[in-house]
Amino acid sequence: MKKWGILTSLLLVLLVVQTPQFAQNTSTDPGTAHRHELAIGLLRTIGTAEVTYHIKNGSYATWQTLLSSYPKQFDEFLARHKGANFEVGVTLHILPPIQFNNPPEILPGWNLRLNVHSDGQGYDLLLTDMTDEKCGYAVLTDENGVIRQSKAIDCEI
Repeated sequence: MKKWGILTSLLLVLLVVQTPQFAQNTSTDPGTAHRHELAIGLLRTIGTAEVTYHIKNGSYATWQTLLSSYPKQFDEFLARHKGANFEVGVTLHILPPIQFNNPPEILPGWNLRLNVHSDGQGYDLLLTDMTDEKCGYAVLTDENGVIRQSKAIDCEI
């Protein structure tokens, strides 16, 4: 039984890593598109860290545990987005270094809710764009690795 759990987790890692990062994005505004890409990329980074942690430890981890266990993965994510103004989605070259914070606002303008199930065998993750006051864009995922996008009911994704 444990062998199947490990194989399933490895398959999930491959799906998270191999899926085109921007496949779900349909926005025509470049700033909005950039913010959506950033959110999806961050969820993929967190999902990969969760699967890796689960394979090694047999349970999923909290945000702080992931940050301390896989600093290289999260530093690489920030390096890929160096110069991004996380609050308004434009690229500037004169910005202070960005680093992850404690929830809820883990990056400027981004609210993270990561709940690990009490038995450690699942998690629910919601990342909300706090700058999108009209539509409340958010991305969510869980231990199955499927990333979903959402907005208020009257807004187009």
